[in-house]
Amino acid sequence: MNKYNQGDEMRIDRLSSFLYHKGQLDCIKITPIKAHVFHISTPQKNHYILKKHPKLKVLQQQWDFFDAIDSPVVVPFTRFPNGQKFIKHDNSLWTIAPFVRGEKLHYSIERDRQESVATLRRFHQDAMSVNIRHPLERTLFYVRWSHRLARFKKTERCFMENGYSTLFRDIVKTTELQLSFISHFDWRKLEQSTAKRPEWIHGDVAGHNFIRGSGVRMIDFDLLACSPALYDYIQLGQRFLPYLEWDLDKLLVYEMVGEKELKLWIHAMLVPTDVLREWLHYLGSNAGESMKDYLRRMENDWLKRRYFLKTAKLMLKST
Repeated sequence: MNKYNQGDEMRIDRLSSFLYHKGQLDCIKITPIKAHVFHISTPQKNHYILKKHPKLKVLQQQWDFFDAIDSPVVVPFTRFPNGQKFIKHDNSLWTIAPFVRGEKLHYSIERDRQESVATLRRFHQDAMSVNIRHPLERTLFYVRWSHRLARFKKTERCFMENGYSTLFRDIVKTTELQLSFISHFDWRKLEQSTAKRPEWIHGDVAGHNFIRGSGVRMIDFDLLACSPALYDYIQLGQRFLPYLEWDLDKLLVYEMVGEKELKLWIHAMLVPTDVLREWLHYLGSNAGESMKDYLRRMENDWLKRRYFLKTAKLMLKST
């Protein structure tokens, strides 16, 4: 379960002392899950997820949202035993949330795909009643994707040194072309509609953020934003496609979006931003897979993806 191995007993002891001193949280066991995330056990047999946060405004927005929403699919923060919403040491902000026993969803499994769509739809429905005073403004999603592409371009040497320069150029060319195309849609108008009737997105609909216990619930709202629900379904569709043989017809069966948003959804999914995301994540992780093997797998996946690009464009032309 735990691959995070940076800590030692002395550091855990200091963390335990800090939690008791600042939050009156008595711990009998602290288990690292990953960097800055821990499983906490208390003498009262309570279990929490302890998490470190870098930005106060992002943390405050999550608390405001959790205070306002009433939803069975959301796992919110909870207060420390002394009533504090978060505790602070130097520039570190810490929260706790109930530990949910269960299994994360895997999009390779049909049942898990169906349950993730149903859970996400319920989240969007429940979040429509949420109004907070100062929601954080976010850069338009395709602008953030452009920034991601800029970071991707800086890794060209990795492709060249391993014999995958053609793959690199094809990914960059396709991404630039599709980003240019979707930038002509009026996304601002779509976002402005959320000011009249607030919509919220989770922002990171990876399978590990859905936990099946007594029902399916969502965790980790670091990328929570007041934005059109469509944005979550763009990401979810991209995450499903590799397990659906890149077949758009199979993806349409899940009915993620309505008729009015269908073209926007498909056009946005044509931007291979997920390829960039996973590559940058690989470079920043301690993955055991060699770069040569990763790039070989990326090339194989890219060839399959090109089939999706072709069939999706044909479908868009015919509608």
